[in-house]
Amino acid sequence: MDSSEIRGIIQTYFDASYESSGEKMAQVFHDAAHIYGHGEDGSLNDMGKDFFVKLVGTPRPDAPKQEYPREDEVLSIDFTGENTAVARVKLRVGHTMFTDMLCFMRLGGKWGVISKVFSGVTVE
Repeated sequence: MDSSEIRGIIQTYFDASYESSGEKMAQVFHDAAHIYGHGEDGSLNDMGKDFFVKLVGTPRPDAPKQEYPREDEVLSIDFTGENTAVARVKLRVGHTMFTDMLCFMRLGGKWGVISKVFSGVTVE
């Protein structure tokens, strides 16, 4: 299967993350999407699309000056059916290196992320 459409969405995801662009991030996720990770206290962090898009669009102190190097990479893309795929990606946001599992669905002919599971480690 052709992964070019998925790769395009992932590139928008990388750009939105680096630029702190909620507007771009909104293009990546389906409306029903959920984002999962660990809270600082180890609890489940479960965010809906709207909350996550707002969070991404909130300026970070280091974002306007781009004081950290841009690092992002597609590690894998696997199609699990005609309308589903999973991508594993790495990206740096500020002083955190994230590994994300992005689950894609094609709904109404349009690919988008339906769920994201993330983990992150602090980097210098």
